[in-house]
Amino acid sequence: MIDTVGFIRKLPHLLVAAFRSTLEEATQADFLLHLVDVSHPMAEEQAEASCEVLKELGAEKKPIITVLNKEDKIENKAMLFRMQHKYPKTVTISALNKTGFEGMLKAMMEELKKRRQTVLLRVPQKDYHIVSQVISEGHLLTQEYEENDILMKVELPSSFVSKVKRYIESVSENLGG
Repeated sequence: MIDTVGFIRKLPHLLVAAFRSTLEEATQADFLLHLVDVSHPMAEEQAEASCEVLKELGAEKKPIITVLNKEDKIENKAMLFRMQHKYPKTVTISALNKTGFEGMLKAMMEELKKRRQTVLLRVPQKDYHIVSQVISEGHLLTQEYEENDILMKVELPSSFVSKVKRYIESVSENLGG
């Protein structure tokens, strides 16, 4: 997880350049949390400015969860509905009142699940070094021994699955599958 500087309307490009290395980390993230102070009179403009910077960085295609904070202070409910409609994955929270965090965590977990796969592996004992890698990279669900093979059901990052493809007996698309 990383945090970046808050954006304002027409953020000077010199300031964006100064924070570029921090902002470029957004291109490496699995997903982004776009935190918006929804009670601010220019919340819509600020949210759009953030999206523009992400676009300049090439991170606009990353999955984004828009988190509308200070929902307890919002007076313009129409603006809230517009924001929820414009940004498809939206959750509302109040950090002050500590509400809405369950919904935010659920949305985050759903994004993480999309980036993991449950696989059944059959690894010959002679390739035990693979077992160590799998355990360090993923989450071991079951492990059994069958003759000279180790049978493992594991949750792995999708990016790691290709590294063990020769041992795969079956694949589920994500944790829920």
